[in-house]
Amino acid sequence: MLVTAAAALFVGGSAGLAAQAAPPAPAAVDPIIQAASAPCFVSGYSWHAEQEMNAENITSDYVEHVVQTTCHSAQWQSGKKNWKYTTGRGGLTVIANSNGYVITVWRNR
Repeated sequence: MLVTAAAALFVGGSAGLAAQAAPPAPAAVDPIIQAASAPCFVSGYSWHAEQEMNAENITSDYVEHVVQTTCHSAQWQSGKKNWKYTTGRGGLTVIANSNGYVITVWRNR
């Protein structure tokens, strides 16, 4: 009798654990949280970015200003793993990685 009762407790405990649902998978990262983690500084420039800046007469001061003033609204480009900073029409778009390294720059038309 004692062995039967112990077996019943073990089976009941085991069945109880199996019936519990697995914890939910983590949700996608909230865009607001992502924007909060966009770098607000420039750590350097790729050769391509420097070429684009020279061709378009864009100064590093202007690029740094755009990054600093728009980092709160920067958009994460998940496919390319880069941040997109933009000032809108007539302004500037800056693409940088998570370390603040500028990949490319262009004027918004």
